[in-house]
Amino acid sequence: MKTLVLPILALFLALPASALTPEQGTYLSSIGLNPASEDVRIAEKDGEISTTFMDEPTTFSLVSMISEKKKNGLIRFVTTRAFISKLKQSFDSVSIPATNFETLYLTQDERTMAGRKFALSLLKKK
Repeated sequence: MKTLVLPILALFLALPASALTPEQGTYLSSIGLNPASEDVRIAEKDGEISTTFMDEPTTFSLVSMISEKKKNGLIRFVTTRAFISKLKQSFDSVSIPATNFETLYLTQDERTMAGRKFALSLLKKK
């Protein structure tokens, strides 16, 4: 019995973790987001994003936005969270998203980092 438990546990731990329910995945699919995509996994892994909007603290998360059925917000949230994650990993090689980027879904520090990226991209265009 013990010899069977360890391989099963190892297999379970190797699977990508997802807290999304089948219903949440279905909703993401219905708005054009692949629930198994890297971008969605990044947004899900980020959990709650605490930031400010119009000088007031606010919190966003993939799960809360799904429950509120915020289609446009979800698409922008996923795009923005994936962009900032990749920007943190490799500042110079990441391109700014052409659409669906929203600074609202960034922390203050992330907004500063994204601002630097935008400023540098404008300087390169000259």
